[in-house]
Amino acid sequence: MFFWNRKKATKKISPEPEAAQEVWQRKKYRTNYYTYNSAKERGSLRSKKQRKHEIGEYKLEVGLAHLPRCFRRLSNLLLGTKGRFHQIDHVLISPYGIFLLEANNLSGLIVGEETEPKWYQAITWRVKTFANPIMENQVRVQVLQELAGLDKTIPVFSYVTFNRSCSLKVFSGMVFYDIDLPASILQLAQNQPAVLSDEEILEIVERIEKINLTDLGLRNEYAARQRRERMQYRPKYGDIRCSICQKAVNERMARYCLNRPEKFAWKIYCEKHQREMTRVVRREGGREGHGPYPESTDSKKESMD
Repeated sequence: MFFWNRKKATKKISPEPEAAQEVWQRKKYRTNYYTYNSAKERGSLRSKKQRKHEIGEYKLEVGLAHLPRCFRRLSNLLLGTKGRFHQIDHVLISPYGIFLLEANNLSGLIVGEETEPKWYQAITWRVKTFANPIMENQVRVQVLQELAGLDKTIPVFSYVTFNRSCSLKVFSGMVFYDIDLPASILQLAQNQPAVLSDEEILEIVERIEKINLTDLGLRNEYAARQRRERMQYRPKYGDIRCSICQKAVNERMARYCLNRPEKFAWKIYCEKHQREMTRVVRREGGREGHGPYPESTDSKKESMD
């Protein structure tokens, strides 16, 4: 290489303190920002699922802000019992009772029943399972009543909400879309007599604030424990099961059932019970004897007689 084509090495000038701070603030919104900062300063790392859950909580909080002033709201509560943590998204204390709210920010098709321990989420070609949020909310209600020392005569209402980006196929009076929840709460309050005074509401708020764990270390421990449990108990093949015989079903059969609600009524069956359910549907539709299930010769003779 000739000497006249060489580039002179230019000395890099460090930016001024104010300019450097602006550059660092821009780097803050990159994905690798939190890898250079300690967990003690910023709290625990948040996964994608946690961030989506926080978005769902915020959207629900915006809708609850339109409720009357007599509804006192406490959000993001963390309760601890016997080495376990219970996280509550929102608690409403009103003259008509206590409302315990669980927010979910999921997409796709959501299918489940109140008595089933697992619900299903179908996203394009994937079918996942997750715990029944209604049953989990019932456990939180019991924990809140025990720790806060609430009177059992005070009515406690449990609600589970989902966002509008999902198609909700859960037929229950406790499951709503997040934008429909405030109207349903007001409708219930109109038909419910007042059981708490203003002083009693303030007393219950103070009790719940006392049992709420605000220590950042405990909250980081709870978040880390959630991540470990998700990695350890991640749904694997065989987690989807037939609703009758509890036999393991692959995702292809699960999608086949969920895509045909007129036959299987938003339930998942194995290959054997799929045939039985198809036969029942044909009989109810008045098409018995057609297709792969023809009538027997004895029944034909009886009809001829």
